[in-house]
Amino acid sequence: MATYGSILIPLPLEAAAPVLREVCVAAYAAPAGPGFCLVHPDRFIDGNGVFGLAGPVSAALGVPVLAAFQYDGDRLELEVWRDGVRAYRYDSWPGVRDDEPADGTPADADPAAFLDFAAGPVDGYRLACALADTPLDERDMDVDGEPGYVWAQGLHWDVLGALGHPDRVIGRAQRDHCHFRRAPKILAELLESGELVVVGTTGHRDDTL
Repeated sequence: MATYGSILIPLPLEAAAPVLREVCVAAYAAPAGPGFCLVHPDRFIDGNGVFGLAGPVSAALGVPVLAAFQYDGDRLELEVWRDGVRAYRYDSWPGVRDDEPADGTPADADPAAFLDFAAGPVDGYRLACALADTPLDERDMDVDGEPGYVWAQGLHWDVLGALGHPDRVIGRAQRDHCHFRRAPKILAELLESGELVVVGTTGHRDDTL
């Protein structure tokens, strides 16, 4: 499963874009329903990953932001940043790929940390179950009977769904900068329609188009 990183911001794109153009080195940004937008930074540029940008973006915009990084279907990391300071971090599989023992227990599963990012009525039970790595849908459960989500993006889907975000927005939140780059025809159509805009300080543009 593909790795991806995105940032959810509780502001319309037109309000956030001028700041994003100053703070990001290279990224795509997209509207994400009423009152929200998404940022997909080029994480292969030093300091331009979702966790590197979340602090400066939150400070510059004056709103909390939710940075998400999903690694290869196995691990979901979520960070909430407010005024340039990390206020909360969630890790669905702490210790994996680190120099720590991994027991498979999510770290800091606090549903209240995500309420600033609700786009509608919050399904508190679904949100708590997702953060506890306890899928409600049998399709998300491990086929071998192991506990937890079979794919980390299913966990991410349920977190955003429990916060009231529609499927189309959740699907967009699970896209990476490089996903867009790999589909130049679709990328060109999105840029032309205004569904996606290029932001960044380097003048970086898409030489694949």
